[in-house]
Amino acid sequence: MNRILSFFVLFVLFVSCDHDDKFYENPVSLSDIKLLSIRADHKMLLPDGKAKMCFYITAFGIKELPDYSAQYKGVDNDTIMYDPRVVCDTFKIPEDVIPAGALKLYDESGNEIPDAVYSTTDATERTVYFYAKSGELESEKIAIRIRELPKQEYEELVFPVIFHVLNPTEQVGVPSFKITEEVVKKNLDRLNDVFGRVVTTDPNGADTKIKFVAAKYDVSGVKLAEEGIHNWEISASETFEDIDDYENYVLKNKLNLIYDYRYYLNIWLINYPQGSNSSVKAPTVILAGEEIPGLNANEWPLDQFPEKPRDVGFFINMSAFLNPMNSTDFFEISNSMAQFFGLLSTQASESEGVSNIVDGDTDYCTDTYYYWNDNSSVLKNTSKEEDSVDENTEYFTSYNVMDRYSWKNSITVDQVARIREHIEKCPSRWMYKSKYALTGLQEDWDAIN
Repeated sequence: MNRILSFFVLFVLFVSCDHDDKFYENPVSLSDIKLLSIRADHKMLLPDGKAKMCFYITAFGIKELPDYSAQYKGVDNDTIMYDPRVVCDTFKIPEDVIPAGALKLYDESGNEIPDAVYSTTDATERTVYFYAKSGELESEKIAIRIRELPKQEYEELVFPVIFHVLNPTEQVGVPSFKITEEVVKKNLDRLNDVFGRVVTTDPNGADTKIKFVAAKYDVSGVKLAEEGIHNWEISASETFEDIDDYENYVLKNKLNLIYDYRYYLNIWLINYPQGSNSSVKAPTVILAGEEIPGLNANEWPLDQFPEKPRDVGFFINMSAFLNPMNSTDFFEISNSMAQFFGLLSTQASESEGVSNIVDGDTDYCTDTYYYWNDNSSVLKNTSKEEDSVDENTEYFTSYNVMDRYSWKNSITVDQVARIREHIEKCPSRWMYKSKYALTGLQEDWDAIN
């Protein structure tokens, strides 16, 4: 009996293994690949050894399909006949069924590029061509321009940040949030990682040489109980319908809620469930005689400044500050900070037949792409039509903090130059000049006056 049972078990295992082998047999071979296409992260690469260009190879096969289209015949084409034919069409081959090592990337000299990722320290400005290959099949070549290394070297600037936590009176149906020193540190660390080019391999990413630190002392020189945090309780009698109500409230309490902009970068954290995740403006003042493309600002000095809180800081919704990944508009604090320093949106838009594209871009930075359709993907293109492309369409990978759906981990070389220009020319962004928020010393306060 035991021998019969053992034989039965072995038979079942044998049949099962044979079935699995047939079921998991790879249906694609090299001969099935009939066409290759290739795209890259960008059309330009910074030759500093840190920037990397990733290439994406797509393989296509050809399949035969029956065509039952009606054929009109007869003297007056009054006879309809259905003559079954076979037509050929291409289809994308899924990556997971392509044999390992079947798709490779080469440069114009025939050198294989490992893992289809290219980087260089050769700072010679030039154009390099790449192509994909599978067996004897080759794709069309793609051109990548090796750009010039930045000539400008920036000194590090340190911006002390104070988070005014505007806590509303507890209400039924309104969630309450606890902003801790740990949460503040987490957000500042993220800011410094993005502005310092720590968390990206963007082909055109750059270090802004800007650092954000939590204020240690309040405006009176008293050491803060929690670094970077100023808690403020809102009376139950106060009501807020929109962001302007919050701004008016802060202005009404400006002696307590707007720390002197010469020493602090003010950020107001608000409990605003029905509102957007942040509200920020570009600089509103600029030195007399200066100008920056795309910036509409008043000449400095003004008789009264600031006129509004957002002249010297910005608002963030507490829920997004605590849980950025849960936000519907993909909140990233570095995006708000970049806007504060003058960066513009990279998304193209049109109103009454007029678009925001000026001289080929939306943000006065030649190393960023614009896009019309977000498509909730980091793989974007410049086509205006959502499901259509043409020979002028360019493709790119979205790392940029100013793209809506993006890795949001990079600021480009040209964007860094734009940020630094705003800091240089806009007095409302000069809080880096004082150490008072970090020392509380009267001598550091007096150094600015």
